[in-house]
Amino acid sequence: MDMKRLERLRGNADKPEFQAAMALLRRDAEEAAKITFAIRSHEQGEWMHYYYCDEDGTRLTFQWDEPFLHLCSTCGKERRNEQLDRGWTSIAHSQIGRAVYHIALLYTIEPDAGRLEFVKSYLMAYANHYETYAIHGDIPYNGPGKLFAQTLDEAHWITDLALGFDVIQVHLTRDEITHIRHGLLEPCVRFLIAHKEEQIHNHSVLITSAIAALGLLLHDREIIDAGLAGEYGLHDQLQRGIFEDGLWYEGNVQYHFYAFQSLLHYALIAEGTEWDVWQKKALKAMFDFPLQLILPNGVMPTLNDAGLGHHIGTYAPYYEIAYDIYGEAKYCSLLQTAYGMDEADPSMQGVNVPKRDSVYALMFGGDLAGQLVAASDSLGVEVRRTRSLPESGLTKLVNKDGWHVIVKHSRFGGEHDHMDRLGLSIMHGDIPVLVDPGTTAYGIPVHYGWFKHTYSHNTVSIDGADQPPQDGRWIQMREEPWGVWLETAVDWLDEDYAMKNRIIMPAELNPWDADAYEGVQIRRINLLAEDHLLDIVHVIVPVPRVVHVTNHFSGRLQGKEDAAKWSESEDQLSRLDQQWFNEKRKLVQDMSAFEYQMKEGTLEQHVWCSQPTTTYTALTPDNPPSGQRTSFITTAAVEQCATFVQLLHIDGSREAKAQGHLEIVALPNTSLQVVWNQLESQITYDVQLNGEKADLSRRHS
Repeated sequence: MDMKRLERLRGNADKPEFQAAMALLRRDAEEAAKITFAIRSHEQGEWMHYYYCDEDGTRLTFQWDEPFLHLCSTCGKERRNEQLDRGWTSIAHSQIGRAVYHIALLYTIEPDAGRLEFVKSYLMAYANHYETYAIHGDIPYNGPGKLFAQTLDEAHWITDLALGFDVIQVHLTRDEITHIRHGLLEPCVRFLIAHKEEQIHNHSVLITSAIAALGLLLHDREIIDAGLAGEYGLHDQLQRGIFEDGLWYEGNVQYHFYAFQSLLHYALIAEGTEWDVWQKKALKAMFDFPLQLILPNGVMPTLNDAGLGHHIGTYAPYYEIAYDIYGEAKYCSLLQTAYGMDEADPSMQGVNVPKRDSVYALMFGGDLAGQLVAASDSLGVEVRRTRSLPESGLTKLVNKDGWHVIVKHSRFGGEHDHMDRLGLSIMHGDIPVLVDPGTTAYGIPVHYGWFKHTYSHNTVSIDGADQPPQDGRWIQMREEPWGVWLETAVDWLDEDYAMKNRIIMPAELNPWDADAYEGVQIRRINLLAEDHLLDIVHVIVPVPRVVHVTNHFSGRLQGKEDAAKWSESEDQLSRLDQQWFNEKRKLVQDMSAFEYQMKEGTLEQHVWCSQPTTTYTALTPDNPPSGQRTSFITTAAVEQCATFVQLLHIDGSREAKAQGHLEIVALPNTSLQVVWNQLESQITYDVQLNGEKADLSRRHS
């Protein structure tokens, strides 16, 4: 590690603003002292994604003195089986690796013989036993491990140990250094080189970053090149895996940072050497992109295989790095807001405020207090700005009433994609309305059973099947005095997509029906005005198909007086196992307006279709899966084309009573006249869908 970085670490340790970080580092040392796990020969860990309650998706917990008693904090049940025991083994070694890294940093700040002995003893013990670990692991779509069950986890663990070794090696004897290099670092890096993934993938970034970092510590240019150079090396991952606007191709902020974190760990070891990467254009672009998707409460949207709960505070540690390296005011504004400082942007409400307690804050943190940020650089201004990002295929539509609409017209994202081109995710302030659920732990049945499929998203499914790989298209976006509208599209007129031949899609992860989608074309127009969202979906099919338009509301369908208009249904919804659909009902009388009780306020939904439809509602898994959403599904048997229209309106200050009426007139040449009648006004939208681009105009009276 660069000497200047260690000097910053020691200097920050004495400053008042970093005492929370020092306190956490000391607590890590105290917790590490409780570790009673002895490093042994012939260990075999299991996949850590199995270490979850299979009923409610909660990660299990344990105590070091009762390692094979696995507890669920949600349902309270105790679990005991061999798979969980081996999952615990992986977690134990992972925590030891993290402890070695953090205690090495603490020793650098506050030298203590016990801390040095802790770090050294584990490094030496792993060097004693690493060669005894047998290659094993049958985790789906992942290479094997030695200590762990997959190459990815092996790389995570050895990177933490490598960072710890890098920090304290000046305090080791020559024999100790030689033993750690020959017994641990060298055999591990040879294993990683042998099991590099030959695809563009976040795993590959992590594995190649680990290889290059170990090469630097071993002073071996051949190993460094094995990590950095050639097809699927780290440089190739950055060249072909990052879109032009800075998003990692797997299509969500969490995997973006997951790949990024590995690169940053390599950057720490490479800092100050000829392999320093801080000034690489792709690196800065990866810092910049996520700022454009932040929601009003500081939360990051969940797309593809993203989990819940990630917000600006989650990623503030990385922006400590960005602000130190690049010095730009927008990074300062994010940090001030994330930490709830006096200088925080006042327009950001409901932000989850963490402590400034990360090791990155200690190593990179600068003075944030009193730093004035121009309005144009403030986080709140960025959050309230409509952003269209055609390269990554994400557009965020924003208005003054608090609507944030994310439209996913992205490129296919590979293994972690959810096959939901043109999907919607909608927030009203900090209230979820129609959101992408992301996913839960991979070992939980609902992940592969429900969340990874087209039908769990707010988009279009043909014959109830998953969408095959394809890239969405941005057609146009227009900002008008009264609002903004966007047109996007996807079609299956050919089988080409940007990441084809760069990624591996195992047969088990190909659940789509290519025949059902062959020749299908979908266009979507999303219009966000003062207090409503107009959503128009136009579908063209070459042969008769059943088109399913799915909406999953974070609320409950209201209207007890309308109960007689629904009947219980056993109809098959989608091609998925029907266990995911509860309280299925079919609409048996004509209705075009519906109301939902949301977390706050009432949502109005008005619907129309150019073809006869069948409408269903059901309760389906929310995220976390212990909750449920209200799914509203419209199906139509389509011979050539169909147009689906819905208008959403929400006002938390009004009573649960419809406040508007939607009228639609279908005109020749695929044109529509959409009239939104409210209590004291009438808005008419004239929409022409024919041609390569739609035309849209509005009259207000």
